[in-house]
Amino acid sequence: MAAFALISDLHANLEAVEAVLARIDQLGVREIACLGDVVGYGADPLPVARLVLQRCSWCIQGNHDWGLFHELDDFNPLAREALLYSRHMLQPGFLRFGRRAVWDFLRRLPQRMEAHGFLFCHGSPRDPVMEYVLKSDGFLEPEKMQQIFALVDRPCFVGHTHWPGLHRPDYRFHQATDDNHRFRLEGPCIVNVGSVGQPRDGDPRASFAVVDGDTVEIHRVPYDFRRTQAKILAAGLHPALAERLARGK
Repeated sequence: MAAFALISDLHANLEAVEAVLARIDQLGVREIACLGDVVGYGADPLPVARLVLQRCSWCIQGNHDWGLFHELDDFNPLAREALLYSRHMLQPGFLRFGRRAVWDFLRRLPQRMEAHGFLFCHGSPRDPVMEYVLKSDGFLEPEKMQQIFALVDRPCFVGHTHWPGLHRPDYRFHQATDDNHRFRLEGPCIVNVGSVGQPRDGDPRASFAVVDGDTVEIHRVPYDFRRTQAKILAAGLHPALAERLARGK
């Protein structure tokens, strides 16, 4: 099996996406798949969605992708504001050329995928779009983890929390760091590939994963987040969405 890359939680951050795709190309990895949340938070939903459509073998639905086409009552105010902006930028209409293919692509995203002998979803095997598998669930929610792992008979890859790392069947979370970023894929486990467009683990660098045989490696890539911040502010989105990019939180 040839190596393949996994990206997730792009959140309309074009600079981060371009930096990650360039690094994947440098690594010589030809297949790329996306675990969802193409849109939301950032100022460039259209060019980011176009890149996913062009570069990814497949993409599954994240909760923000779902939010493009549904009520937003369960989203916090900042996420809701950004999703309304994404809708405005992506919806096809008169003199809005080239949006129909992207809009239909995002509307038809599947909720889960099986490929290369692995499972893939945005959230969790139990709720593939909305449920978080948090790093703290192993000791705070062991019953939840027991129920989730009952559905996992092989490595499963997720995003959603923006925290890269791996849960083993003992429910412990092994966070990916510069000193610990390569993991063996042995039996049931849940691998979080982290976020390209809005990291939240205290590291502002974009995160993605490369799966090669029975190992997965988390990669971090710096990008020009100041340019992304300027775009967010120019779009009239909340300043907090720009500020957090510098902190990676």
